[in-house]
Amino acid sequence: MVSVLLLTSNLFAALTEEQRVQDFQTLTAAYAKAYGPANWKLLALGNSIFDTAGWMKRVRAAKSDLEHLQVMMEYVGAFKDTHTALQMRSNFLADLGFYCDVYDGKAVIDTIDRAILPTRTYPFVVGDEFVSLDGRPALEVAQELEKVAGWGNPRAQLRYALQGVTLRFQGGYPLAVNLPDESSVAIKRQDGTLETYKIRWEKTGYPVRNLGSLGTPGALSSSVYFDDEEATRVEAGVLADRPARKAIVEKFQGTQKAIRNFRTERRTVVNDEGKSLPFESLRGFGARAPRWTTPSGFLIRLGRSATDTFYSGTYVADGLRIGYIRARNYLFYTNAGLNQLANEIVYMNNNTDGLVVDVMLNNGGVVCAAVEMAAMLIPQELTISGFSFRPSQAIISSFDAALTEAEFFGDAQHEIDLIRFQRDLLVGANETSRGMTGSLTPCFYSDFKQTSYAFAYQKPMIVLVDDFSTSAADLFPAMIQDNARGKLVGMRTNGAGGNVTGPVPITSWSELLGTETISMAMRSKEWSYEGFPKSPFIENVGVRPDVELDYMTVDNLLNAGRPFVTAFTKVIVDEIRAARP
Repeated sequence: MVSVLLLTSNLFAALTEEQRVQDFQTLTAAYAKAYGPANWKLLALGNSIFDTAGWMKRVRAAKSDLEHLQVMMEYVGAFKDTHTALQMRSNFLADLGFYCDVYDGKAVIDTIDRAILPTRTYPFVVGDEFVSLDGRPALEVAQELEKVAGWGNPRAQLRYALQGVTLRFQGGYPLAVNLPDESSVAIKRQDGTLETYKIRWEKTGYPVRNLGSLGTPGALSSSVYFDDEEATRVEAGVLADRPARKAIVEKFQGTQKAIRNFRTERRTVVNDEGKSLPFESLRGFGARAPRWTTPSGFLIRLGRSATDTFYSGTYVADGLRIGYIRARNYLFYTNAGLNQLANEIVYMNNNTDGLVVDVMLNNGGVVCAAVEMAAMLIPQELTISGFSFRPSQAIISSFDAALTEAEFFGDAQHEIDLIRFQRDLLVGANETSRGMTGSLTPCFYSDFKQTSYAFAYQKPMIVLVDDFSTSAADLFPAMIQDNARGKLVGMRTNGAGGNVTGPVPITSWSELLGTETISMAMRSKEWSYEGFPKSPFIENVGVRPDVELDYMTVDNLLNAGRPFVTAFTKVIVDEIRAARP
Protein backbone atom coordinates (compact mmCIF):
# COMPACT_ATOMS: atom_id res chain seq x y z
CA MET A 1 0.00 0.00 0.00
CA VAL A 2 2.82 2.39 0.85
CA SER A 3 4.47 1.78 -2.50
CA VAL A 4 1.21 2.66 -4.26
CA LEU A 5 1.02 5.93 -2.39
CA LEU A 6 4.60 6.75 -3.24
CA LEU A 7 3.98 6.01 -6.90
CA THR A 8 0.74 8.00 -6.97
CA SER A 9 2.36 11.04 -5.38
CA ASN A 10 4.83 11.24 -8.26
CA LEU A 11 2.13 11.40 -10.92
CA PHE A 12 1.52 15.11 -10.31
CA ALA A 13 3.41 17.48 -12.58
CA ALA A 14 5.83 19.91 -10.99
CA LEU A 15 5.27 23.66 -10.87
CA THR A 16 6.78 25.66 -13.68
CA GLU A 17 9.46 28.24 -12.95
CA GLU A 18 6.95 31.01 -13.67
CA GLN A 19 4.50 29.52 -11.17
CA ARG A 20 7.20 29.27 -8.50
CA VAL A 21 8.15 32.91 -9.05
CA GLN A 22 4.50 33.97 -8.74
CA ASP A 23 4.19 31.82 -5.65
CA PHE A 24 7.13 33.49 -3.94
CA GLN A 25 5.96 36.96 -4.95
CA THR A 26 2.55 36.26 -3.39
CA LEU A 27 4.23 35.19 -0.17
CA THR A 28 6.57 38.16 0.10
CA ALA A 29 3.78 40.62 -0.74
CA ALA A 30 1.63 39.22 2.09
CA TYR A 31 4.40 39.80 4.64
CA ALA A 32 5.44 43.16 3.19
CA LYS A 33 1.88 44.41 3.69
CA ALA A 34 1.09 43.21 7.20
CA TYR A 35 4.15 41.82 9.02
CA GLY A 36 4.46 43.95 12.16
CA PRO A 37 8.06 43.34 13.33
CA ALA A 38 9.64 43.98 9.90
CA ASN A 39 11.65 47.03 10.99
CA TRP A 40 12.59 45.41 14.30
CA LYS A 41 14.00 42.36 12.53
CA LEU A 42 16.26 44.64 10.50
CA LEU A 43 17.34 46.68 13.53
CA ALA A 44 17.78 43.79 15.99
CA LEU A 45 18.76 40.88 13.74
CA GLY A 46 20.03 42.54 10.59
CA ASN A 47 17.42 40.69 8.52
CA SER A 48 15.34 42.60 5.98
CA ILE A 49 12.20 40.77 4.89
CA PHE A 50 12.11 43.13 1.88
CA ASP A 51 15.53 42.04 0.56
CA THR A 52 14.31 39.14 -1.55
CA ALA A 53 16.73 39.07 -4.48
CA GLY A 54 18.83 36.21 -3.10
CA TRP A 55 15.71 34.22 -2.20
CA MET A 56 14.23 34.78 -5.67
CA LYS A 57 17.44 33.48 -7.20
CA ARG A 58 17.08 30.30 -5.17
CA VAL A 59 13.40 29.99 -6.17
CA ARG A 60 14.32 30.18 -9.85
CA ALA A 61 17.11 27.64 -9.38
CA ALA A 62 14.96 25.11 -7.46
CA LYS A 63 15.18 21.69 -9.10
CA SER A 64 11.97 20.34 -7.59
CA ASP A 65 8.79 21.46 -5.89
CA LEU A 66 10.10 20.26 -2.55
CA GLU A 67 13.22 22.38 -2.97
CA HIS A 68 10.97 25.33 -3.84
CA LEU A 69 8.96 24.78 -0.65
CA GLN A 70 12.19 24.50 1.35
CA VAL A 71 13.30 27.92 0.07
CA MET A 72 9.91 29.47 0.92
CA MET A 73 9.98 28.09 4.45
CA GLU A 74 13.59 29.14 4.98
CA TYR A 75 12.64 32.68 3.94
CA VAL A 76 10.01 32.83 6.70
CA GLY A 77 12.18 30.85 9.14
CA ALA A 78 14.81 33.61 8.83
CA PHE A 79 12.37 35.99 10.52
CA LYS A 80 13.20 34.18 13.81
CA ASP A 81 9.59 34.63 14.87
CA THR A 82 7.76 32.12 17.07
CA HIS A 83 4.39 33.33 15.83
CA THR A 84 5.18 33.32 12.12
CA ALA A 85 5.56 30.06 10.23
CA LEU A 86 4.52 28.21 7.09
CA GLN A 87 3.03 24.76 6.69
CA MET A 88 2.51 22.74 3.55
CA ARG A 89 -0.59 20.62 3.09
CA SER A 90 0.70 17.19 3.92
CA ASN A 91 0.01 14.74 6.73
CA PHE A 92 3.11 12.62 6.06
CA LEU A 93 5.05 11.73 9.21
CA ALA A 94 8.28 9.80 9.81
CA ASP A 95 8.86 8.62 13.39
CA LEU A 96 11.90 6.86 14.90
CA GLY A 97 10.14 6.10 18.19
CA PHE A 98 12.40 8.01 20.58
CA TYR A 99 12.44 11.72 21.36
CA CYS A 100 15.06 14.08 22.71
CA ASP A 101 15.62 17.52 24.16
CA VAL A 102 18.66 19.62 24.97
CA TYR A 103 19.98 18.86 28.46
CA ASP A 104 23.33 20.27 29.59
CA GLY A 105 23.88 21.35 25.99
CA LYS A 106 23.54 17.81 24.58
CA ALA A 107 20.82 15.90 22.73
CA VAL A 108 19.51 13.59 25.46
CA ILE A 109 16.71 11.04 25.19
CA ASP A 110 13.75 11.86 27.44
CA THR A 111 11.00 9.69 25.93
CA ILE A 112 11.03 6.24 24.31
CA ASP A 113 7.99 4.50 22.84
CA ARG A 114 8.50 0.85 23.74
CA ALA A 115 5.63 -0.12 21.44
CA ILE A 116 7.99 0.85 18.60
CA LEU A 117 11.38 0.17 20.20
CA PRO A 118 11.16 -2.84 22.58
CA THR A 119 13.80 -2.98 25.29
CA ARG A 120 15.14 -6.39 24.27
CA THR A 121 16.25 -5.00 20.91
CA TYR A 122 16.85 -1.37 21.85
CA PRO A 123 18.12 -1.35 25.45
CA PHE A 124 19.05 2.35 25.60
CA VAL A 125 17.11 4.35 28.22
CA VAL A 126 15.99 7.85 29.17
CA GLY A 127 19.07 9.91 30.03
CA ASP A 128 21.29 8.40 27.32
CA GLU A 129 22.77 10.77 24.76
CA PHE A 130 21.63 10.76 21.13
CA VAL A 131 24.97 11.25 19.38
CA SER A 132 24.31 10.96 15.66
CA LEU A 133 21.87 10.13 12.89
CA ASP A 134 23.34 8.41 9.84
CA GLY A 135 26.80 9.63 10.83
CA ARG A 136 25.82 13.28 11.36
CA PRO A 137 25.84 14.74 14.90
CA ALA A 138 22.27 15.01 16.19
CA LEU A 139 22.59 18.69 17.09
CA GLU A 140 24.04 19.40 13.64
CA VAL A 141 20.95 17.85 12.05
CA ALA A 142 18.79 19.98 14.35
CA GLN A 143 20.68 23.11 13.30
CA GLU A 144 19.93 22.27 9.67
CA LEU A 145 16.24 21.91 10.49
CA GLU A 146 16.32 25.27 12.29
CA LYS A 147 16.38 26.97 8.90
CA VAL A 148 12.66 26.32 8.49
CA ALA A 149 11.81 26.49 12.20
CA GLY A 150 12.53 30.05 13.26
CA TRP A 151 11.73 30.99 16.87
CA GLY A 152 12.16 34.16 18.88
CA ASN A 153 14.49 32.45 21.36
CA PRO A 154 17.64 30.69 20.03
CA ARG A 155 17.59 27.89 22.61
CA ALA A 156 13.87 27.26 22.14
CA GLN A 157 14.51 27.14 18.39
CA LEU A 158 17.19 24.49 18.79
CA ARG A 159 15.07 22.47 21.22
CA TYR A 160 12.09 22.58 18.85
CA ALA A 161 14.22 21.61 15.85
CA LEU A 162 15.68 18.69 17.79
CA GLN A 163 12.16 17.25 18.04
CA GLY A 164 12.17 17.09 14.24
CA VAL A 165 15.33 15.00 14.08
CA THR A 166 13.44 11.88 15.19
CA LEU A 167 9.83 12.96 14.52
CA ARG A 168 9.69 14.56 11.08
CA PHE A 169 6.46 16.12 9.74
CA GLN A 170 6.41 16.97 6.07
CA GLY A 171 3.97 19.76 6.92
CA GLY A 172 6.84 21.62 8.55
CA TYR A 173 9.80 19.95 6.83
CA PRO A 174 9.15 19.49 3.09
CA LEU A 175 12.12 17.15 2.58
CA ALA A 176 10.92 14.67 5.22
CA VAL A 177 9.78 12.32 2.45
CA ASN A 178 13.42 11.85 1.42
CA LEU A 179 14.32 10.10 4.66
CA PRO A 180 15.55 6.52 4.17
CA ASP A 181 13.54 3.49 5.24
CA GLU A 182 16.12 2.82 7.95
CA SER A 183 18.67 4.99 9.75
CA SER A 184 21.81 4.35 11.76
CA VAL A 185 21.54 5.84 15.25
CA ALA A 186 24.49 6.23 17.63
CA ILE A 187 23.66 6.36 21.34
CA LYS A 188 26.09 7.06 24.19
CA ARG A 189 25.00 5.22 27.29
CA GLN A 190 25.36 6.84 30.69
CA ASP A 191 28.41 4.69 31.45
CA GLY A 192 30.15 6.14 28.37
CA THR A 193 29.60 3.12 26.08
CA LEU A 194 28.84 4.08 22.47
CA GLU A 195 26.27 1.84 20.75
CA THR A 196 24.92 1.90 17.21
CA TYR A 197 21.45 0.71 16.17
CA LYS A 198 19.59 0.33 12.91
CA ILE A 199 16.08 1.75 13.35
CA ARG A 200 13.29 1.80 10.79
CA TRP A 201 11.35 4.98 10.28
CA GLU A 202 7.64 4.49 10.98
CA LYS A 203 6.12 6.31 8.03
CA THR A 204 2.45 7.26 7.82
CA GLY A 205 0.35 9.64 5.75
CA TYR A 206 0.57 10.91 2.19
CA PRO A 207 4.10 11.72 0.94
CA VAL A 208 3.83 14.80 -1.28
CA ARG A 209 6.65 15.14 -3.81
CA ASN A 210 5.19 17.31 -6.58
CA LEU A 211 2.58 20.04 -6.22
CA GLY A 212 1.03 19.80 -9.68
CA SER A 213 1.12 22.70 -12.09
CA LEU A 214 -2.68 22.66 -12.33
CA GLY A 215 -3.72 20.60 -9.29
CA THR A 216 -3.56 20.72 -5.53
CA PRO A 217 -0.78 19.21 -3.42
CA GLY A 218 -2.78 16.50 -1.70
CA ALA A 219 -4.37 15.72 1.61
CA LEU A 220 -5.03 18.44 4.16
CA SER A 221 -2.79 18.29 7.18
CA SER A 222 -4.26 16.51 10.19
CA SER A 223 -1.59 17.91 12.48
CA VAL A 224 -2.62 19.46 15.74
CA TYR A 225 -1.45 22.91 16.74
CA PHE A 226 -0.20 23.49 20.25
CA ASP A 227 -3.10 22.24 22.31
CA ASP A 228 -5.97 20.26 20.87
CA GLU A 229 -7.70 19.86 24.23
CA GLU A 230 -9.15 23.36 24.37
CA ALA A 231 -10.35 25.47 21.45
CA THR A 232 -9.35 29.13 21.46
CA ARG A 233 -12.46 31.00 22.43
CA VAL A 234 -13.99 33.87 24.34
CA GLU A 235 -17.14 32.63 26.00
CA ALA A 236 -20.44 34.39 26.61
CA GLY A 237 -20.34 36.44 29.78
CA VAL A 238 -16.99 38.03 29.03
CA LEU A 239 -17.91 39.59 25.69
CA ALA A 240 -21.51 38.48 25.26
CA ASP A 241 -23.22 39.55 22.03
CA ARG A 242 -20.14 41.39 20.77
CA PRO A 243 -18.83 39.41 17.79
CA ALA A 244 -16.72 42.24 16.34
CA ARG A 245 -15.13 43.08 19.67
CA LYS A 246 -14.63 39.38 20.35
CA ALA A 247 -12.78 39.09 17.04
CA ILE A 248 -10.34 41.82 18.10
CA VAL A 249 -9.83 40.26 21.53
CA GLU A 250 -8.92 37.05 19.72
CA LYS A 251 -6.32 39.02 17.78
CA PHE A 252 -4.62 39.57 21.13
CA GLN A 253 -3.73 35.91 21.29
CA GLY A 254 -0.53 34.34 20.27
CA THR A 255 1.13 31.01 20.00
CA GLN A 256 -2.02 28.93 20.24
CA LYS A 257 -2.63 29.59 16.56
CA ALA A 258 0.97 29.52 15.33
CA ILE A 259 1.74 26.55 13.13
CA ARG A 260 3.98 24.29 15.16
CA ASN A 261 3.74 20.51 14.86
CA PHE A 262 4.51 18.80 18.13
CA ARG A 263 2.23 15.82 17.59
CA THR A 264 -0.03 14.55 14.84
CA GLU A 265 -2.86 13.41 17.03
CA ARG A 266 -3.49 12.49 20.64
CA ARG A 267 -2.00 9.06 21.16
CA THR A 268 0.03 7.22 23.77
CA VAL A 269 3.53 5.86 24.18
CA VAL A 270 4.49 2.81 26.23
CA ASN A 271 7.23 3.47 28.78
CA ASP A 272 9.78 1.07 30.28
CA GLU A 273 7.30 -0.01 32.95
CA GLY A 274 4.76 -0.98 30.29
CA LYS A 275 2.43 1.92 31.10
CA SER A 276 0.64 3.86 28.40
CA LEU A 277 1.25 7.61 28.72
CA PRO A 278 0.10 10.59 26.65
CA PHE A 279 2.50 11.29 23.83
CA GLU A 280 4.55 14.48 24.01
CA SER A 281 7.55 15.08 21.79
CA LEU A 282 8.37 18.25 23.75
CA ARG A 283 7.63 17.18 27.29
CA GLY A 284 5.27 19.32 29.32
CA PHE A 285 4.54 22.04 26.74
CA GLY A 286 1.03 23.23 27.55
CA ALA A 287 0.53 20.44 30.11
CA ARG A 288 -1.69 21.04 33.12
CA ALA A 289 0.73 19.54 35.65
CA PRO A 290 4.36 20.64 36.10
CA ARG A 291 7.15 18.52 34.59
CA TRP A 292 8.73 17.93 37.95
CA THR A 293 7.50 15.82 40.84
CA THR A 294 5.81 17.93 43.48
CA PRO A 295 7.59 18.27 46.85
CA SER A 296 7.01 15.83 49.69
CA GLY A 297 3.82 16.73 51.51
CA PHE A 298 2.36 18.67 48.56
CA LEU A 299 -1.41 19.06 49.03
CA ILE A 300 -3.02 19.33 45.63
CA ARG A 301 -6.06 21.59 45.24
CA LEU A 302 -6.59 21.86 41.48
CA GLY A 303 -5.31 19.62 38.72
CA ARG A 304 -6.99 16.27 39.20
CA SER A 305 -10.05 17.05 37.10
CA ALA A 306 -10.21 17.77 33.38
CA THR A 307 -12.34 20.80 34.29
CA ASP A 308 -9.50 22.31 36.33
CA THR A 309 -7.97 25.15 34.36
CA PHE A 310 -5.04 25.44 36.76
CA TYR A 311 -2.80 23.16 38.78
CA SER A 312 -2.39 24.32 42.37
CA GLY A 313 -1.57 23.28 45.89
CA THR A 314 0.52 23.98 48.98
CA TYR A 315 3.55 22.50 50.71
CA VAL A 316 5.71 23.27 53.73
CA ALA A 317 9.38 24.27 53.46
CA ASP A 318 11.57 25.48 56.34
CA GLY A 319 8.47 25.84 58.48
CA LEU A 320 6.72 28.07 55.93
CA ARG A 321 3.62 27.25 53.90
CA ILE A 322 4.29 27.77 50.19
CA GLY A 323 1.48 28.14 47.66
CA TYR A 324 1.82 27.01 44.06
CA ILE A 325 -0.29 27.90 41.00
CA ARG A 326 0.52 26.74 37.47
CA ALA A 327 -1.03 28.31 34.37
CA ARG A 328 -0.55 25.94 31.43
CA ASN A 329 -1.81 28.52 28.92
CA TYR A 330 -3.73 31.79 28.77
CA LEU A 331 -6.98 30.47 27.36
CA PHE A 332 -8.91 31.07 30.58
CA TYR A 333 -10.42 34.41 29.54
CA THR A 334 -13.87 33.15 30.49
CA ASN A 335 -16.07 33.66 33.53
CA ALA A 336 -15.35 30.13 34.73
CA GLY A 337 -11.58 30.41 34.24
CA LEU A 338 -11.22 33.84 35.84
CA ASN A 339 -13.41 32.84 38.79
CA GLN A 340 -11.36 29.69 39.36
CA LEU A 341 -8.16 31.76 39.46
CA ALA A 342 -9.73 34.37 41.75
CA ASN A 343 -10.83 31.68 44.21
CA GLU A 344 -7.30 30.26 44.30
CA ILE A 345 -5.79 33.70 44.93
CA VAL A 346 -8.19 34.29 47.84
CA TYR A 347 -7.29 30.91 49.31
CA MET A 348 -3.56 31.51 48.92
CA ASN A 349 -3.84 34.93 50.55
CA ASN A 350 -5.44 33.36 53.61
CA ASN A 351 -3.40 30.18 53.90
CA THR A 352 0.17 30.69 52.66
CA ASP A 353 3.30 32.67 53.52
CA GLY A 354 4.45 33.00 49.92
CA LEU A 355 3.46 31.96 46.40
CA VAL A 356 5.16 30.30 43.43
CA VAL A 357 3.46 31.10 40.10
CA ASP A 358 4.55 28.78 37.29
CA VAL A 359 4.33 29.80 33.63
CA MET A 360 7.10 27.51 32.37
CA LEU A 361 6.17 25.63 29.20
CA ASN A 362 3.07 27.85 28.92
CA ASN A 363 2.03 27.96 25.27
CA GLY A 364 0.27 31.30 25.34
CA GLY A 365 -3.24 32.38 24.50
CA VAL A 366 -5.25 35.55 25.08
CA VAL A 367 -3.32 38.56 26.39
CA CYS A 368 -6.41 39.79 28.27
CA ALA A 369 -6.13 36.70 30.51
CA ALA A 370 -2.50 37.57 31.28
CA VAL A 371 -3.51 41.12 32.24
CA GLU A 372 -6.28 39.82 34.53
CA MET A 373 -3.87 37.39 36.18
CA ALA A 374 -1.38 40.20 36.78
CA ALA A 375 -4.11 42.32 38.37
CA MET A 376 -4.86 39.46 40.78
CA LEU A 377 -1.22 39.18 41.83
CA ILE A 378 -0.03 42.82 41.94
CA PRO A 379 -1.62 44.43 45.02
CA GLN A 380 -1.36 48.03 43.85
CA GLU A 381 -2.02 50.06 40.73
CA LEU A 382 -0.23 48.33 37.87
CA THR A 383 0.99 49.33 34.45
CA ILE A 384 0.09 46.92 31.67
CA SER A 385 1.84 46.27 28.37
CA GLY A 386 0.55 47.58 25.06
CA PHE A 387 0.82 46.73 21.37
CA SER A 388 2.06 48.64 18.36
CA PHE A 389 0.15 47.49 15.25
CA ARG A 390 0.94 47.29 11.57
CA PRO A 391 -1.95 49.49 10.27
CA SER A 392 -3.26 47.20 7.53
CA GLN A 393 -6.75 47.59 6.13
CA ALA A 394 -7.71 44.29 7.74
CA ILE A 395 -6.99 45.48 11.28
CA ILE A 396 -8.56 48.89 10.61
CA SER A 397 -11.79 47.26 9.43
CA SER A 398 -11.83 45.06 12.54
CA PHE A 399 -11.73 48.08 14.84
CA ASP A 400 -14.25 49.94 12.70
CA ALA A 401 -16.67 46.99 12.98
CA ALA A 402 -16.19 46.98 16.75
CA LEU A 403 -17.00 50.71 16.85
CA THR A 404 -20.18 50.24 14.82
CA GLU A 405 -21.17 47.39 17.11
CA ALA A 406 -20.55 49.43 20.29
CA GLU A 407 -22.64 52.31 18.96
CA PHE A 408 -25.45 49.95 17.90
CA PHE A 409 -25.68 48.34 21.34
CA GLY A 410 -25.48 51.68 23.14
CA ASP A 411 -22.33 50.81 25.08
CA ALA A 412 -20.92 53.26 27.63
CA GLN A 413 -19.62 56.42 26.00
CA HIS A 414 -16.09 55.92 27.35
CA GLU A 415 -15.95 52.50 25.65
CA ILE A 416 -17.14 53.95 22.36
CA ASP A 417 -14.61 56.79 22.64
CA LEU A 418 -11.77 54.35 23.33
CA ILE A 419 -12.57 52.16 20.33
CA ARG A 420 -12.90 55.24 18.10
CA PHE A 421 -9.59 56.59 19.39
CA GLN A 422 -7.80 53.33 18.63
CA ARG A 423 -9.45 53.04 15.22
CA ASP A 424 -8.37 56.60 14.39
CA LEU A 425 -4.79 55.90 15.46
CA LEU A 426 -4.71 53.00 13.01
CA VAL A 427 -6.26 55.08 10.22
CA GLY A 428 -3.81 57.93 10.84
CA ALA A 429 -0.81 55.61 10.73
CA ASN A 430 -2.10 54.07 7.51
CA GLU A 431 -2.82 57.39 5.78
CA THR A 432 0.56 58.88 6.66
CA SER A 433 2.43 55.72 5.60
CA ARG A 434 3.78 55.04 9.07
CA GLY A 435 4.79 51.40 9.37
CA MET A 436 3.45 51.01 12.90
CA THR A 437 1.10 52.77 15.31
CA GLY A 438 1.99 53.93 18.76
CA SER A 439 1.20 51.62 21.66
CA LEU A 440 -2.46 50.64 22.04
CA THR A 441 -3.94 49.06 25.15
CA PRO A 442 -5.02 45.44 24.61
CA CYS A 443 -8.57 44.16 24.84
CA PHE A 444 -10.18 47.59 25.26
CA TYR A 445 -8.62 48.43 28.60
CA SER A 446 -9.18 52.16 28.98
CA ASP A 447 -5.71 53.00 30.22
CA PHE A 448 -2.25 51.56 30.69
CA LYS A 449 -2.69 52.17 34.41
CA GLN A 450 -5.03 49.59 35.92
CA THR A 451 -6.43 49.08 39.41
CA SER A 452 -5.63 45.72 40.92
CA TYR A 453 -8.32 43.50 42.41
CA ALA A 454 -9.21 44.03 46.06
CA PHE A 455 -8.31 40.39 46.74
CA ALA A 456 -4.93 40.58 44.95
CA TYR A 457 -2.20 38.46 46.52
CA GLN A 458 -0.36 40.48 49.17
CA LYS A 459 2.57 38.30 50.19
CA PRO A 460 6.00 37.48 48.67
CA MET A 461 5.86 35.81 45.28
CA ILE A 462 8.16 34.46 42.57
CA VAL A 463 7.32 33.53 38.97
CA LEU A 464 8.91 30.54 37.22
CA VAL A 465 9.77 31.12 33.54
CA ASP A 466 11.70 29.31 30.82
CA ASP A 467 12.44 29.44 27.11
CA PHE A 468 8.98 28.01 26.33
CA SER A 469 7.10 30.65 28.33
CA THR A 470 5.54 31.86 25.14
CA SER A 471 3.54 34.83 23.84
CA ALA A 472 1.02 35.79 26.56
CA ALA A 473 3.41 33.94 28.89
CA ASP A 474 6.10 36.41 27.76
CA LEU A 475 3.76 39.31 28.54
CA PHE A 476 2.72 38.16 32.01
CA PRO A 477 6.26 37.99 33.50
CA ALA A 478 7.07 41.28 31.74
CA MET A 479 4.25 42.97 33.65
CA ILE A 480 5.36 41.34 36.91
CA GLN A 481 8.92 42.59 36.37
CA ASP A 482 7.95 46.06 35.12
CA ASN A 483 5.81 46.55 38.23
CA ALA A 484 8.57 45.23 40.53
CA ARG A 485 6.16 42.69 42.03
CA GLY A 486 8.42 39.68 42.54
CA LYS A 487 11.46 37.88 41.24
CA LEU A 488 11.40 35.96 37.97
CA VAL A 489 13.20 32.64 38.40
CA GLY A 490 14.33 30.39 35.55
CA MET A 491 15.49 31.16 32.02
CA ARG A 492 14.91 33.84 29.39
CA THR A 493 11.38 33.62 28.00
CA ASN A 494 10.50 32.73 24.42
CA GLY A 495 10.55 36.21 22.90
CA ALA A 496 7.23 35.79 21.07
CA GLY A 497 6.27 39.43 21.43
CA GLY A 498 3.27 40.13 19.25
CA ASN A 499 -0.16 39.08 18.03
CA VAL A 500 -0.70 36.53 15.31
CA THR A 501 -3.23 35.98 12.55
CA GLY A 502 -3.88 32.73 10.76
CA PRO A 503 -3.25 30.08 9.80
CA VAL A 504 -4.63 31.10 6.40
CA PRO A 505 -3.76 30.27 2.78
CA ILE A 506 -0.82 32.59 2.08
CA THR A 507 0.55 31.47 -1.29
CA SER A 508 -0.97 30.71 -4.66
CA TRP A 509 0.41 27.68 -6.46
CA SER A 510 1.90 25.84 -3.49
CA GLU A 511 -1.17 26.49 -1.29
CA LEU A 512 0.91 26.95 1.83
CA LEU A 513 -0.78 27.88 5.09
CA GLY A 514 0.82 30.69 7.02
CA THR A 515 0.64 32.69 10.22
CA GLU A 516 1.76 36.29 10.53
CA THR A 517 2.71 38.55 13.42
CA ILE A 518 0.84 41.84 13.03
CA SER A 519 2.03 43.78 16.07
CA MET A 520 4.84 44.35 18.55
CA ALA A 521 4.25 44.00 22.28
CA MET A 522 5.62 46.99 24.19
CA ARG A 523 6.64 46.86 27.83
CA SER A 524 6.05 49.87 30.06
CA LYS A 525 9.82 50.36 30.40
CA GLU A 526 12.80 50.14 28.07
CA TRP A 527 15.32 47.39 28.82
CA SER A 528 18.88 46.96 27.62
CA TYR A 529 20.38 43.55 26.90
CA GLU A 530 23.57 42.48 25.16
CA GLY A 531 23.07 41.95 21.45
CA PHE A 532 19.93 44.09 21.24
CA PRO A 533 19.26 47.83 21.10
CA LYS A 534 17.66 49.32 24.20
CA SER A 535 13.92 49.06 23.68
CA PRO A 536 10.57 48.17 25.25
CA PHE A 537 10.09 45.24 22.85
CA ILE A 538 9.77 41.57 23.84
CA GLU A 539 10.11 40.09 20.34
CA ASN A 540 13.36 38.05 20.21
CA VAL A 541 14.61 39.74 23.40
CA GLY A 542 12.37 37.82 25.78
CA VAL A 543 12.00 38.62 29.45
CA ARG A 544 15.10 37.92 31.50
CA PRO A 545 14.96 36.24 34.92
CA ASP A 546 16.16 37.92 38.10
CA VAL A 547 17.48 34.55 39.26
CA GLU A 548 18.76 32.22 36.53
CA LEU A 549 17.83 28.60 37.17
CA ASP A 550 17.87 26.00 34.41
CA TYR A 551 15.60 22.97 34.53
CA MET A 552 17.21 21.47 31.42
CA THR A 553 19.90 19.36 33.08
CA VAL A 554 20.38 15.60 33.07
CA ASP A 555 20.28 15.71 36.87
CA ASN A 556 16.74 17.08 36.75
CA LEU A 557 15.72 14.65 34.01
CA LEU A 558 16.86 11.59 35.97
CA ASN A 559 15.60 12.85 39.34
CA ALA A 560 12.13 14.08 38.39
CA GLY A 561 13.18 17.72 38.75
CA ARG A 562 13.90 17.53 42.47
CA PRO A 563 17.10 19.65 42.28
CA PHE A 564 15.12 22.34 40.46
CA VAL A 565 12.30 22.27 43.03
CA THR A 566 14.79 22.51 45.89
CA ALA A 567 16.46 25.50 44.25
CA PHE A 568 13.33 27.56 43.53
CA THR A 569 11.91 26.69 46.96
CA LYS A 570 15.00 28.22 48.53
CA VAL A 571 14.39 31.41 46.52
CA ILE A 572 10.79 31.82 47.75
CA VAL A 573 11.77 30.95 51.33
CA ASP A 574 14.50 33.60 51.22
CA GLU A 575 12.00 36.11 49.83
CA ILE A 576 9.56 35.40 52.67
CA ARG A 577 12.29 35.71 55.30
CA ALA A 578 13.57 38.95 53.79
CA ALA A 579 10.09 40.51 53.81
CA ARG A 580 9.62 39.93 57.54
CA PRO A 581 10.67 42.51 60.12
